[in-house]
Amino acid sequence: MKKWMAAGAALVLAGCLVLTGCGKEEPKAASGADGHVHVVTHANWNPFEYMKDGKITGFDVELITEAAKKAGLTVDISDAGWEAIFEQIRTGQADAAISGITITDDRKATYLFSKPYFVSRQAILIREDESISGAKDLMDGKTVAVQNGSTGQEALEKLMGKNNPAIKKTPMSIQMLIGGQVDALVGDETSVKSIVAQYPDQHLKIVYDDAAFTPEYFGIIYPKDRGGELQQKIDKALAEMVNDGTYGKLYEKWFHVQPDEKMLAKLK
Repeated sequence: MKKWMAAGAALVLAGCLVLTGCGKEEPKAASGADGHVHVVTHANWNPFEYMKDGKITGFDVELITEAAKKAGLTVDISDAGWEAIFEQIRTGQADAAISGITITDDRKATYLFSKPYFVSRQAILIREDESISGAKDLMDGKTVAVQNGSTGQEALEKLMGKNNPAIKKTPMSIQMLIGGQVDALVGDETSVKSIVAQYPDQHLKIVYDDAAFTPEYFGIIYPKDRGGELQQKIDKALAEMVNDGTYGKLYEKWFHVQPDEKMLAKLK
């Protein structure tokens, strides 16, 4: 520690001894205790959450807004970076986060999760002339692009090895695939389907391998130390949305198919 920093720390400590209450943290209020919920998301994933005409919209946005309404709460939703949403929940700067966040044991150690509200699986995206029929083919000298920090990265590293140089962790994965810099892209099924629809002239093909990439479930996250009451209210509201058909209508609006029945059962 530098000398001036040590001196400053000593002065602060001395002040703490003189002033009552110094060093004591005020108890944190429960998330959403005042009826208002601050929600953060990473608005760059259409159709879950994205910017349109200067506003955040998407399936996740409408889902949390409707659930909060049923719970008698109001929400404001702000955009943040992917890493930032976790930090804001961890430090209590936000009450909840929804952003296609996969429920994992590692994350459950730090955050409180809702019941699953969406089931997803990883998919492999290739050019039509590429000879890849499953995950095992990726290990045969192929280079694969994936979004850094995603569960797609976790799935690939489990398959190919954590520090495998053939895994290209980049936000420019689709551009690399189209440009021929990688042989394949691994990502969430919904985002992969969106890419195919966005680039119809690029002759892209989706390959599934559920044996290698097990299904994932998305959840809303809350601060672990003070989010329990809000979690229970939103979980109850989500179950009501399933029972009264609101969830199904939102799902069909954004994904143009019926929701998976097994996933719906997890919401009840």
